[in-house]
Amino acid sequence: MTVFLLRIWEIQNVVNRASLSSLGIWIYTLTMMNQKPELITEPIPYKTLFPWLNLFRVFRLAVDFQKILLAIAAILLLMLGNQLFNQLPFAPRQPVSNRSALVHQRIEFPPRHADLFLHSPQQVLTPVPEPSPGLVNLIRGTTLLEPMSYFTRPVLTLFQTGASWSILAYATTQLLWAIIIWAVFGGAITRIAAIQFAQDEHIGIRAALAFSLKRILSLVSAPLLPFAGMGFFWILCLLIGLFGNIPSAGGVIVSLLWGLAFLFAFVLSLILLVTLAGWPLMMTTISVEDSDGFDGLSRIFSYIFGRIWYFLWLVFVTLCYGAACLFFAELLLQLVSRLAFWGVSWGMGSEQAIQLFNQEEMTLATTISLGWGSILNITFSGLVISFFWSANTVIYFLLRKCDDGTPLDHVYYMEEETVSANELPLAGVAKAGEPVIERPVTPETTTDEAQQDTKAQDDAE
Repeated sequence: MTVFLLRIWEIQNVVNRASLSSLGIWIYTLTMMNQKPELITEPIPYKTLFPWLNLFRVFRLAVDFQKILLAIAAILLLMLGNQLFNQLPFAPRQPVSNRSALVHQRIEFPPRHADLFLHSPQQVLTPVPEPSPGLVNLIRGTTLLEPMSYFTRPVLTLFQTGASWSILAYATTQLLWAIIIWAVFGGAITRIAAIQFAQDEHIGIRAALAFSLKRILSLVSAPLLPFAGMGFFWILCLLIGLFGNIPSAGGVIVSLLWGLAFLFAFVLSLILLVTLAGWPLMMTTISVEDSDGFDGLSRIFSYIFGRIWYFLWLVFVTLCYGAACLFFAELLLQLVSRLAFWGVSWGMGSEQAIQLFNQEEMTLATTISLGWGSILNITFSGLVISFFWSANTVIYFLLRKCDDGTPLDHVYYMEEETVSANELPLAGVAKAGEPVIERPVTPETTTDEAQQDTKAQDDAE
């Protein structure tokens, strides 16, 4: 009987525990249902998903006083070189203008409509003037590609049919001068842009120029190496043409070999197109990787051929974004020119202000006033060149990440170690953390004592 009662008591305890457990689960469920779910919001890494969004950092990289100053120096040296080349014996009879293609009169100073319709309100009814050619070129994207014309124009001249030796010599001189100038100043601009983009650090003009001058041979050789390959296939086509000098059968032989000429020209065309499109990236490779000219050539050929559609997409985004940014930059400078002239004309009168820019009477005041207008134009030209090289730097980082998987923050960068006088180690003090080994102290002995000791040793022997 006692055992039976114990069994009943145990069963009752189990039932009570199960009831309490079910009640606890039910209360916990109701509590969780009444609570509002917490939303866990994390920022979407858009630049990780779409690395090409880093192209929208280019304008911020380009608006840099150091890069614009280097670009202005490059423009002035290119203009000086063209002026000197026009004096060479093989220069064309009609000298090429020494004004850079980038320093056209984009910013009108004095502007044609500088009064902003405030002096003569009836001018509001006059037709709106035609848009500035500079703004139209910006919208089309041609302004962004003008820095490439220093390289592409002489190269295309070399491939003209029937070009004289004087024209070829002049084009070669311009090409070599442009490569040297862009190797020094373009290499410095891309070096500054690479450090800013990858490490978010800044280096000075002196350090950037020292970097490019130290690697001048690599920077110059990178865009020149493809001409060796193009020259090889040109010689093959030339040999086919030599068969045409054979009497009677020459024409037939050449007509049969046109297929080979097409094949050689096809390879030559590929090399030429990649060289024209990728020569800025070759210099950028050396600025980022601190490599030689052959590495700059091989990387760009590999990236462009392997990622051609991605490369074209990056160029398309850069042209659209750059056209918008530089459009507003030129618009701002146009407004600066107009407001400056408008404000001054209120003080001295519109006619007197316009007379300052009368080029028929080149007075000192006219020369200085026109000089200020040139400063506005060359500043905008420097911004265009700075944007061009900064964009090529970012494009190289993106192509390298897409093809090699290299992180965007990887760049060759060795900090310059500057040791100040306070940081120099004291003479005779060992390095901290290393044991100091001292020699045992020995008493000093005089010369006489040393001789006596030596004599005693000899006697003992």
